[in-house]
Formats: sequence, C-alpha cells, structure tokens
Amino acid sequence: MNGFCLLRVLVSIAITFAVSLAISQDISLQASIDRPSVRENESFSFVLRASGQVREEPDFTVLDSMFEILQRSRNTQIQMSGGQTAQVTEWLLQLMPKGAGTFVLPPISLAGALSSPIDIEVLPSLPGDVPGDIFLELQASPLTPYVQSQVIYSLRLFRSVRTGRSTLTPPAVNGGEALIERLGGDREYQVVRNGRNFSVLERRYAIFPQSSGLLTIEPATFEAVVIAPSGFSSVQRFRAEPLELTVKPAIQPPAAFPNASWLPASNVTLSERWSLGTGAFTAGIPQTRTLVLEAEGLLETQLPELRLDQTDGIKQYADMPELSRETDEKGLKAVRVERLAVIAQAPGELELPAVEVPWWNIQEQSWHVARLEASILFVAPNSEQGNVATALPVLNGEEERPASGSAEQFWQAISGAIAAIWLATLVFWWQSRHQKKRKYLYPSNEVLGYESSRRILRRLRRACNDNHAGRARELLLEWGGLQFSQSPPKNLGTLAEMLPENASCSVRDLERNLYGPGAEQWEGAGLCANLSQLNATIPAVSASREELLPLYK
Repeated sequence: MNGFCLLRVLVSIAITFAVSLAISQDISLQASIDRPSVRENESFSFVLRASGQVREEPDFTVLDSMFEILQRSRNTQIQMSGGQTAQVTEWLLQLMPKGAGTFVLPPISLAGALSSPIDIEVLPSLPGDVPGDIFLELQASPLTPYVQSQVIYSLRLFRSVRTGRSTLTPPAVNGGEALIERLGGDREYQVVRNGRNFSVLERRYAIFPQSSGLLTIEPATFEAVVIAPSGFSSVQRFRAEPLELTVKPAIQPPAAFPNASWLPASNVTLSERWSLGTGAFTAGIPQTRTLVLEAEGLLETQLPELRLDQTDGIKQYADMPELSRETDEKGLKAVRVERLAVIAQAPGELELPAVEVPWWNIQEQSWHVARLEASILFVAPNSEQGNVATALPVLNGEEERPASGSAEQFWQAISGAIAAIWLATLVFWWQSRHQKKRKYLYPSNEVLGYESSRRILRRLRRACNDNHAGRARELLLEWGGLQFSQSPPKNLGTLAEMLPENASCSVRDLERNLYGPGAEQWEGAGLCANLSQLNATIPAVSASREELLPLYK
C-alpha cells in the first residue's frame, strides 16, 4: 500500500470517528428573537438552533395561536472546535403577531430536548409610526345589494415610505358565492393626509353576489418589505377590516311579464338602426335591422335573448348575437347586439311589433320596461316581381290592339319562355335522379340529424338520472339547436315555448332551479318522464330512404 492510499484510509477513519462523536452528542436547543419589542403590524425573526445530529423537524404548531409563520428556512453545517466536531442546525422563521399584548414564546420540542421560553411585547400599530407609514382603506357600494346586482369594491393603499417585494391580496368572499371582475388597471396618485404626503394605489372590482343573505368580503392584506429612512427594513403586513353585505333576494316579475328575466341594473336601454332606413323598404328585398340592448351594472352574460313577435307579411331571420362589456366610473356596462335580416313579403303598410325588455331598477326599487315602439313600414312594390303580361290601357271602352310587329314579338317571348321552362324541367329531372342515387351512398343531413338527436336524448336521460342540472341544460340547448336549426333557442325559456305542454313545464322547472331564488337540489325524474315528448318532435326518417336501388333498369 503506497503512502497516498494510506492517507485516504486515515482520513476516512477520522471522518467516521468524527461523525460517530457527533451522533453520540446530546441534542441541545437554543431559541432567540431579533428584538424583544415589535409593533402589531411588524414581523420579527425567530431562530431555533440545535447542536447535535437531528433527523426530525421541530414542532412549531405551539406558535399558531399567537403568531403567523410568514417564512421558514433551515440551514445545517458541521463545526470543528478544539478537536471536537459538532453538527449545528438552525431554523429561521419570520413571525407576524396576530394581536397586541405581552406574550411568551413557548418552548419548542425536538428529539426529547426543549428550548427556553422567550418574552416578547407586541405594541399596537400606530398610523404614521416609522417605518409603518402604511394603511388601507376599503369601500363597497351598495352594502345592501340585490342578488346578481353589481357592487363596486374600491381598495386604496396609502404609503409614505418605500416598499419592496410587495403583494396585495385580491378580494375574496365568505358565506356565499360571488363573481368578481377587475375594473381596469391600477390608479396611482398623491394625496395629503394630516399634513403628510402619501402615494396612493387604488384598485377597483365589480362583485356580483349569486345568492341572497349575508356575504362577507374578507380582509384585504398588504405585505411588503418596508424600508425606513434610516435604512432599516422589515417584512410587514397590513390588514383592512372585512366588509359585510346584506344581499336581498330577487323580486318577482310583474303580472304583465310573468316570464321576465331578473335584470337588476341602474339603467337599461334598447335601440335599433336599419341598414337602409325604415322609409326604404321594397317587397322581397331584405334589410338589416340591428338591435342594441345596453345595461349598466350587469355582466354581458346576464342579458336575455330579445323576444321578437312574428307578424304577417314580415319575415325576420336572426344572426348570432354579439356580447361585450364596457368599463367606466359606474362599473360595468353590458352590451348585446342582435342583427336580423328583415324581408317584407308584399307591398303596402305593414306593422312591426314592439320589442320589450323588463328590468328591475335598483335605484328606484321598481320594475321598468326598455321598449321599442311598434312601427309602420311603408313597403314599395318590387318592379322585378311584375307579371309577364301587363294590363293594356283601355281607350273609349275598347281594348287597344297591338301592332303586328308587337304581336310577333309577344309570341316569340311566349315561345322562349316555354322553351326555358322545358329546359329547366329537364335539368331538374336529371338532378333529382342524380341526387336519389347519392342518397344511398352518403347519409343525408336529415338522417345524420335524426341519429344525433337520438344520441343527445340518451345522454340527457343519463343526466336526468344523475340529477345533474347543469349538464341537462347544456344537452337540452344542444338538442334544441339541432332540432330547430332555423331558429335555435339560446336559453331554456325560448326552448320551452317550442315544446309540448308537459315537456315545456319540465324545462321551465329546470330553468327556475338553475336561476331562481332559493333553488334546491334538482330532481331529474320529471324531465326524464317527459323525454318521450321530445322523441315525438324528431321527424321520422322517410321510409323511402331505406329503399334499395333497382337491380335492373
């Protein structure tokens, strides 16, 4: 064995011996804090030092009742002093007091050893105290909103000292559900309070409570490294008091509008515009009618589908609606735009029915109606839709006879028309035979729709058996869009109007359960029992589709 190998063996023996000495050491614990007195909104450092080899973690849960642990870290090192080897482990905690008072940090237990208790004084936080020149202001309006109406929540952070690595918690609610939407970006400005300059950060939210009763907005928290003018820095946390909202339930719609949607808003308007103007109607030529529904203090998803009554002589074909939102000082404004192709079927005076949208005015505490009044359309005749032969004028009671040249042109026109009709008939006959052959090679849209409707209804039956209201709604609208493709329903209320009586009642019960006040667990047995009526609305595939092509011609 050479000298180098002998040295390696000796070093290994020495290390093993040193480790064995460390293992044989008894564990000793020592606790300390960085200062004996802190403010209520200030964090402080707590260090637990363990001498000796440890494999466990100390139990810090004894601190939970008085302090909150913001950060926690561990460091282990081997120290050699006077020929002795020792393992030293330190745990560093950042603690935030939960209240003011005089406290005793209890002993910490680890591997059978206990640290010594430590006294600490927590003083109340004082506005303007250095380095805690920071405070929060909260405001919510109104404090007694209606369910699904808008609450403007404003959070203002005041600072007169520098901060770093800061976090500001977003609002959270307790006691119920709510939709929370951010209103624009942060605002920053300067103010003077009690003769002192403060930098203010303002953040605004729109909160929409989804259930009536007491709703609590949890305390807002600002946490940051606060840097005092002296250069001293510490992690500090500031809390604002919670806010409580008393949410009122929805108001029953008026008797004139028993199926009205619940729209709690500060203002709702309904307007329209025409692509060519109402005075430029011609029979058979479509115009684009654009309806715009705007509501202040609502989300765009709350706006209902516009109900358009049909009238004789006028056809209206709706496009997909456009939903959007705008933000201003009052909060959110929801916008729904619906475009329709309007076609007058005949010349003359035709009445276009009124359009009405009931809504609840949260300021006046009463039902209002946004309305477009009925209008009269003056429809001009279409010159391209006249008869082939026009009436001839009558002079002195006798019919004027056309000249010989005009008669010849007249009969030539008749012959040409007959020839055109004959050619069109021939083309139609050829296309019908061609399409008939293709039907057996490729399934038609009607066949595919028939099968799709059956599959959707099977899935709907499973959703009813599982009492899954949300899934049942999605499948009903999917089925309705396939079944009534010319005018697909956008909500359950519209679909219910298209169905037989029993199925319609079941669909309306589902809608009330999903959106009505005081909804309970939905029972799908009623809708499941009426699925046979939905089956009856699916047109049967014609038996002629199952015929076989003749073997011989």
